[in-house]
Amino acid sequence: INEMLYLAKHDDGRAEEEAVPFDLSEAAESCTLPFESVCFENGVRFYTEIQPGLNMLGSPSAIKQVMMILLDNAVKYAGENGFVRFLLHADGDRVSLSVNNTGECIPPELIPHIFERFYRVDKSHSKEIGGTGLGLSIVKHGVKTLNGRLWLNSEPGQGTEIIMEFPKHHMEKEAAE
Repeated sequence: INEMLYLAKHDDGRAEEEAVPFDLSEAAESCTLPFESVCFENGVRFYTEIQPGLNMLGSPSAIKQVMMILLDNAVKYAGENGFVRFLLHADGDRVSLSVNNTGECIPPELIPHIFERFYRVDKSHSKEIGGTGLGLSIVKHGVKTLNGRLWLNSEPGQGTEIIMEFPKHHMEKEAAE
């Protein structure tokens, strides 16, 4: 219900949050830390690489929600003896965040639908794995509100990777002004 309310508020513009500068690296650390034990309990190897000191202008709660959804999905679908990788780094004036897992690949014809509401790639395992099919739709809305770009790659032998890019915020410019 909370996920549906979140999307409804975004659809009609009631969810506007003030953009503030914040440390994206610290937000990423706070989101990945709890997943170390979740991965261990599920027999999933977990690798993180977070570049320190990356700043962003936006909603810290929105980006944390995006990261938590992506990490939760990555662990759920990593497969037996799977692997999850979380990367956050800067490239010029852009910040790139990616979450990759080793689970089954998503067929190319299904990729355009992956961020739609209630969409499930594998409907036969819905009850086993849980979820509502709203998580990636929330990710799409969250990335949009943060002025970011979002895409997905899924290839046999490589797993599935969701990649986001956001404008990098320069705190030192703000301090000088």
